[in-house]
Formats: sequence, C-alpha cells, structure tokens
Amino acid sequence: MKTLKYGEWEISVDIEKTREYYIGYIPNVNQANRNFAEYCKMMPTEERNFFELFGITPECCEIEHIGVNRKKEFPCGGYYLICGRYLKYPAEELITVEELAENDFKDDREDPRINVGIFEFDFQCEDYIIKNIPEDIPEGFICVRFWCENMRWLLDEKPNDDMIMYEPPRFWELRKILKEKREAKKQQTLDLEERKQGFRTVFKELGIKYSELNEKEIENYKRNWVTSFSPKDVDKKEIEKLCLSKKKFTTFLWHIFSFEFLSSEVNPKESYNNTNKSDCVIISNVDKIGFSITNAERLTADILDEFIDITVSATDFSWTYCKTHESMCGPYYYENN
Repeated sequence: MKTLKYGEWEISVDIEKTREYYIGYIPNVNQANRNFAEYCKMMPTEERNFFELFGITPECCEIEHIGVNRKKEFPCGGYYLICGRYLKYPAEELITVEELAENDFKDDREDPRINVGIFEFDFQCEDYIIKNIPEDIPEGFICVRFWCENMRWLLDEKPNDDMIMYEPPRFWELRKILKEKREAKKQQTLDLEERKQGFRTVFKELGIKYSELNEKEIENYKRNWVTSFSPKDVDKKEIEKLCLSKKKFTTFLWHIFSFEFLSSEVNPKESYNNTNKSDCVIISNVDKIGFSITNAERLTADILDEFIDITVSATDFSWTYCKTHESMCGPYYYENN
C-alpha cells in the first residue's frame, strides 16, 4: 500500500491491484472513447504521472460527453476505480439555494477537486451526502471522476451527428435562418395562390359562379359537415378525432368512410354526376382552400380527379362526394335521407 496526498485528500492505494483491475479492460470502440484514447497517446508527462501513481490505465474508461462544438472542442469526462481507501478527506460543505442567493450566487466554498493539466479530478467519498459513485464497484475500491473542458477533437474522421453539440446560431447565421424562413413563407403563399387559381380556372371554363371561403368559414364548414354526416348511434368525438384533429397531419373528412362509419354508394362517381349541384361547397382537404359554388352541373367526377384531395357537398348537406389522394380509398358518395 502507498499513501498519496493531493490537497486535503490523503489516500492509501494498492497500486498493483489497481493495475490488475485494468488488465484486459476493453473500452467501447465508439468515437468518444477512440478520441480520448488518441489524447492518451500524447498525454503530457504531468498528467501521465498522476495516472501512474495510482496504477490507472487512462484509456480504459467509458467517456461521457456533451458533444463537439464549433471550435472542435470536445468537453468530456468519465470515472476510474482505484483499489484503496481514504485516510483523510476535506469536510463536505453544503450550501442551500437561499444561502447562495444571499451571497449574490457566488460560491465561496473551497473546491475539493484536483486540477492536473486539462484534467479536473473529483474524488467521490462514500461519507459525502452529494456523491456520484457507481453501484457495482468491487469491494475495496474507490471512485474518482474527471472532467476535461478543453479536450480537442483529434480523430481524422468527422464526428457523427449525435456527437455534435447544439449551439445557438450566431447573429449572421440567425439572419440567414430568418431570411430562409421569410422566403419559404413567401413561397408557400405563392404556391397556395397557384392552387387556388387552379380551382378558379376550372370554374371559369365551366361557367360556375363562386365565392371564396376564408379560413374560419372553411373550419366551420368542416365541423358542420361532420355533424351532418355522423351517424346518430356513434360518438361524434371519435369521428372528430379522425376528421378534424389539429394534433395529427392525417385527418381527412373522408375518414368517416375509410373507418366505416358511413357506407358509400356502390357507384360513387355516377351518383355524384347525377345529383343536383345547383348550390354546393367544395374544399381542399390538403390546403386551406374552399369555395361556395352555384350552377356546378358541369363539374363532373372526372374533372374533380384533377385535384389532389377534395370534398364536395350540397349547401344543405343533403349529399357529399369525396375524391381522395389514396388509390385504395374512395371515391365516396353518400346521401342524407
């Protein structure tokens, strides 16, 4: 046994047993461990001497990290086990949040950690209230944790995506992000207007009179549609989740058919073509687009196939027709008796 002293720490160490513990230890081959092993190859003498005094093989460690930052810095840490016991150790100084606040959040306590090179060693004492000791360490061993704030990324390979540290964008990057968002929003507005124009062009060609619905009117129409076509013996809330929920991206009015709450006519296109379309509403199920239309007799099912996903209904909800974007679903037609 050998007695080592660092600051107020006095430790009795069995160097040979510690060395034996690390014989045959094979660390994980992930990037973090391999990068740390690269550093161990070029470790300065001061740091290597510390490990040799305790009998520790430094690369035999599972590295914990918070990622690689823009400066190729790789703050990381881990722990080692040492065969030995504490002979003396500094008293644990606890402080409450209230006491810290009274001191303007300045922590004036003595730091029990030991700094060696880029390593900050923190001996874990079983008698301390605040400690971080693994549960399955061998009997007769103590734990020392370390942190390296200034470790560098040394591997030739680039860090994997899960190794990259998240950092807030710098001001010029923020400008770029905001500009891209503005341009994307502008493009979305242009794309929406182009799709609306597609409806207007069809209406004009067919001599159909129309008025455009705003977002609130479209929302109200959808709710009234669900109320009008929901069977009396079914919980309407269940249908609303499938057809109207804003928490999902896959809500369509025609789910009332695909989930078999309603049964479609056998020949939906034919039934739609033969129905009275003097006053009806047409909405897109994939965009916030809706129109109230009149004199739509020439708006056939084949013409509606040009649109991605639409629902057409009589203004009084006496019938409805759904053309879906799914080849296995629809079209659907239903009449309210």
